[in-house]
Amino acid sequence: MRPPIHQPFKDGRGGIEIGLKPIEDRDWLEIDELFNQEIQDKLTLIEERRSEVIVSNKNSLGSQRELLNIVLEYLSTYHSEIYDVQKSCITSKKNDQTLFYDDFKDPIELASLVVQEDLVIMHPIKDVFYLEAASVCAPTRWSLTDKYKKSLSEIHAEVPNYQEKLDTRVGKIFKNLPDNRIFERFNWGIVDSPELYQPINSKTLVEIENTNPEDLFIRSERQTIRRLEKNRSVVFTIRVHVDPISSILDRNDLKEDLFKAIINLEEPMKNYKVIKPFEEKLLEWLKNNS
Repeated sequence: MRPPIHQPFKDGRGGIEIGLKPIEDRDWLEIDELFNQEIQDKLTLIEERRSEVIVSNKNSLGSQRELLNIVLEYLSTYHSEIYDVQKSCITSKKNDQTLFYDDFKDPIELASLVVQEDLVIMHPIKDVFYLEAASVCAPTRWSLTDKYKKSLSEIHAEVPNYQEKLDTRVGKIFKNLPDNRIFERFNWGIVDSPELYQPINSKTLVEIENTNPEDLFIRSERQTIRRLEKNRSVVFTIRVHVDPISSILDRNDLKEDLFKAIINLEEPMKNYKVIKPFEEKLLEWLKNNS
C-alpha cells in the first residue's frame, strides 16, 4: 500500500499556519486514477443535494465564466491526452462523457465536473473578500450554505486562533495576490470515514470515541489560490485525498511525523479537528506500531 501522496503532517506540522508556496501553471490541478469515481460522485451529489453543494448568484456569473475559461484552457494545454476541448463542449477520454456548455446555467458547475477539485470564488468588496459562488462536494465537516456570502473572517470564525494569528495576513494576501501566479498550501486531519463528502455534523462524538485507531483515515487537503484577472475575484481550489492510516505503517518516519504532529497541536485545534476523542488510543497505536 502506497503512503499518502501529500504529507502535510511531515516534520510534526499541523498547527494553524498559512504555508503558501508558488507553483507552476501546469501544477495547478490534479488528475489521477480516482478521476472517474470522483466525477461520478460529484454528479450524484449535484443531482441529489444540489442546494448543499453548489451556491451561485447572478452577480457572480462573470467570475464563473472566467473561471470556466481558465479551467478549459488549462485542460486543453496540459491534459489534451485526457480532454477534447471544443467551442461548444468538452469530452473526457477517461469516461467518454461529453458536457455541452449551454446545458449549464452555472458555469462553476460545469467547471467542477471536469476536475476533481472543489472550486470556490471569493469576490472583493472594498478589499473584503466574500464567498460568491462555489461547488464543494468534499467538505470536511462544514456547511457550504452556512459559508455562502460570508467574508473570509466570518468563514474562518470557528478556527482556533485564526482571528488573532491569521485574519489580517490572509486578508492582505488575497488583496495583494499577483496576477498570473498560483499558490498552494496543505492541511490535514484524522477522520473515521473514507467518504469525501463529510458535511457538518456527519458523525457524532459518541461514534468517533468508539472508533478503533486502525479504522481511521488520514484526510489531506491540497488548496490553491489564484486571481481572476478580469473580475479580480480569487479562485480557491480544494482537492481532498483520503488514505487509510495503515498506509503509513511501513514508514517509521511518517508514523513519527504524525505522532509529533498530533502532540504539537494545541488543545483547541485538537477539538476543532475532532481528534481529541480518539487521541490517546491513536497515539498509543502509533507508538506500538513503530
